Amino acid sequence: MRLGRDPVADVYIDRSEVSRRHALVESTPEGFRITDQGSANGTLVNGQAIGARVLRDGDLVQLGVAGPNLRVQIGVDEPAPVDAPPSTLVMRSFDPTRPQTRRYGVAHVGLAAGMLLAGGLLGLLVLLGAAFELGLARAFVATAVAFAPVPVYLGLWLWLDRYDPEPAWVLGGCLAWGAGAATFVSGIANDLFGAVVKATTGNAGMAQFLAASVSAPFVEEAAKGLAVLLILLLLRREFDGILDGVVYAGVVALGFAAVENVLYYGRSLMKGGAPALMVVFVLRGLLGPFAHAVFTSATGIGCGIARQTHNPALRLLAPVLGFLGAVALHSLWNTIAGLAGPSGFLLLYVLVWVPLFLLFITLVLVMGHRESQAIRRHLQVEVATGLVSADQVAILGSWPRRVRWLFTALGDRARLAARRQFLFAASRLALSYGHVERANAAGGQTHSLGQIGALRGEVARLKTLV
Repeated sequence: MRLGRDPVADVYIDRSEVSRRHALVESTPEGFRITDQGSANGTLVNGQAIGARVLRDGDLVQLGVAGPNLRVQIGVDEPAPVDAPPSTLVMRSFDPTRPQTRRYGVAHVGLAAGMLLAGGLLGLLVLLGAAFELGLARAFVATAVAFAPVPVYLGLWLWLDRYDPEPAWVLGGCLAWGAGAATFVSGIANDLFGAVVKATTGNAGMAQFLAASVSAPFVEEAAKGLAVLLILLLLRREFDGILDGVVYAGVVALGFAAVENVLYYGRSLMKGGAPALMVVFVLRGLLGPFAHAVFTSATGIGCGIARQTHNPALRLLAPVLGFLGAVALHSLWNTIAGLAGPSGFLLLYVLVWVPLFLLFITLVLVMGHRESQAIRRHLQVEVATGLVSADQVAILGSWPRRVRWLFTALGDRARLAARRQFLFAASRLALSYGHVERANAAGGQTHSLGQIGALRGEVARLKTLV
């Protein structure tokens, strides 16, 4: 609970003696702790200036020597008294048996449900259109070939965010959006663009080339990137930074690529039979399975930078630049494929695309390593408080040790579930500390500040069960 003169503070006090970010009250296993946030006039408890202190029922908190007085009233799972005076801070004591993390709101669930519903329905229309164009048998074969390797692709991609995996319901919405909504909208827009170019120039080959090199990169990256942007704006609590942006973008793109491959595989099967299908599968399924994921990841990186920065201009500009980067990469890939032909494409693939992909993977792996180091560093303060042990921090910062720790709990479903929840809550706590650190350095604020108390309570509850 944030106290201060900032209008977004949880307890807003419009007094000149009160700093914008004056004090913070957190729920901890020891009780409610109040911490001065570097205020100009200081924070006093019962007349004594404090840096941090655990509050007791009846304490008098004063924000500044000449500032307002607030009386602390602590109850146990009881609603605030209706006759409590305005100057009373009413709080509930910490209950170690009850999960402390926040529930998801209607807007959060609505977004994921909307992405799943829209993606599922529009994806079904795309597949029905493919069956109508290709014939039921060819469409079935193409769908099987396109979707069979998807679990492998997804598993490899999700491994990138192994320290703080994203909620399955959000990832499911991303996959459905890419497979359905993005492919449906892109297919219509690209066909219209090609038809206009063909009618204008009378050149079908030119229309096909421009649709692939100009229309497809812009329209498809916009359709895919919209999902990442919506998560950034509406599910900010599930969007920690650049690595999360890459993961969300990649899952959207893998769904898009799978449905798009159904059409490519089916058309090659219709024109040249099984040999032609194998050639296209090698080009798209083996040489370029992550092409769309890398394109859209540029948008994800831009959105991740916007999530991390406290620079207002960069917050607006980064997603735009990321989107333009995605369009440029996509256009480069399609232009090379359109101009070079099969043999030339393989040469340019080795000379251009492979180095770009290796550079991208290197950057993502470095970000994953930095995330593990950040978890270790930010949790050192909780080792000092006794919330977690040094050995637990070592487990949290090492993916192999995490896997071994979970593996040793196999056969005990309750303990296994508690350990998984512990890893999640402790990782989120460390990342929230990181958000607060960046916000303080930039002189800004972050919503992660309000999560720290609940996450500390969740870690305290779970550590007795693991």
